[in-house]
Amino acid sequence: MKKIAIFVIGLILSAGCVTGEGGSGSSLGKVIARDGRFVAYENGTVADTDTGLMWAAKDNGGPITWKKAKGYCRNYRGGGYTDWRMPTQRELAGLYNPKITNTHPPTGGCKGGCHITNLIDLTCCPVWEWNGISEVSSFFHFDLGPKGWRDQSLTYHPRALPVRNTK
Repeated sequence: MKKIAIFVIGLILSAGCVTGEGGSGSSLGKVIARDGRFVAYENGTVADTDTGLMWAAKDNGGPITWKKAKGYCRNYRGGGYTDWRMPTQRELAGLYNPKITNTHPPTGGCKGGCHITNLIDLTCCPVWEWNGISEVSSFFHFDLGPKGWRDQSLTYHPRALPVRNTK
């Protein structure tokens, strides 16, 4: 009886670890790195253990308009999950840490150092955000900190960084 109880408890715990909370049943896989509250998984995702958010481990890789960034985030399928979205300013601000500088160098004419965990690779420091109003767009700048309001057709520098809730 004791062996059966231990087996059942082990099965329940392993099911929670494999599927993750609030997801589409995808496997988080093996932990490949940790950085304080952030945990990187082999499936290309990074969990924020303080906020319960899961981030793509990399941005979209190049300049993108706000409208295309929104679509990119919505259609992103990282880790096998289907519920990705564009982050809010508050969520992006939660990643910002002026005490650290990411070791991944910006690319494509971008300069500065992004103040974000090394587990997330930004190819440029500005990241598009969505505040729920389709006509207004802005981005959070991980080098400078504050957001900047921009026309949605802006095509240089800002990147898309998908996020999803796990709780």
